[in-house]
Amino acid sequence: MRATFRKHERLTGRDRLKRVATTGHVMREHPFRLSGVVFPPDGPSPAPAQVAFAVPKRHVPSAVDRNRVRRHMREAYRLNKHRWHGQLDRAQVRCDWLVSFHGDAPVGWEATSRILINLFDRWIQRHVGTGR
Repeated sequence: MRATFRKHERLTGRDRLKRVATTGHVMREHPFRLSGVVFPPDGPSPAPAQVAFAVPKRHVPSAVDRNRVRRHMREAYRLNKHRWHGQLDRAQVRCDWLVSFHGDAPVGWEATSRILINLFDRWIQRHVGTGR
């Protein structure tokens, strides 16, 4: 299976983003924050999860650096999403996720990938697994 990140997997819409940011279950691992909402599989999207990535200007003033951090986050998600989508399918739930960066300086690719994998694994274990 090819690792892709298609349009129907992107979390869009002001109301849905606001719902995830305000009422979602949050996990943090510096410099990232993962908010997520779990809902039944009859939701609005055919994808097991929809995700959005945010890098606020106040944390990373340079547009080049913001784009690089966002690109690294998307790539780490794209390469590892198959393991999380499989767990969501087995649990018969859907998720909306918002990943935001809250660091002072951009983080390298290896650190971004390692931290995001750990964050998503912990989030799914806590909120989708047997302890849900």
